[in-house]
Amino acid sequence: MLEAFHNLISGRTFFRIGVELGVVVTVIFIIMIVRKRNRDERGWKIFGKASIVAFIWLIFIINLIAEITGNASYPHEQTGYHQFANTLQWVYDTTILVEIIAVFIIRHRE
Repeated sequence: MLEAFHNLISGRTFFRIGVELGVVVTVIFIIMIVRKRNRDERGWKIFGKASIVAFIWLIFIINLIAEITGNASYPHEQTGYHQFANTLQWVYDTTILVEIIAVFIIRHRE
C-alpha cells in the first residue's frame, strides 16, 4: 500500500490534477465569499463555523500524511519535487473542499 501511495504522489499527472482542482475550488470559494448574501452577519457566522471544521480537517490530514510518509522507508530515495508538491497541493485542495462542503451543510441546517 505504501508503494502504491508513493507511486501516486510521485506522478506528474496527479500533480496536474491537483493544481487544476486547486484553481477550481479556490475560485468557487472566492465567489462564495464575495456573494452579497454571504456578507451579512449570518453569512460570516456560517463561514466561521465552516472554517473551524476545515481547520480540524487540516490537522487530521497533515497528521495522517505524516504518519504514512514517516513509516515509509525509502533510504535510497530522496523526496522529489512532485512528491512534496503533490502532498501540499492535495492538503490545500481537500481543506478548501471541506470548507465549501461545510458551508453548504451548515447553511442547510440553519
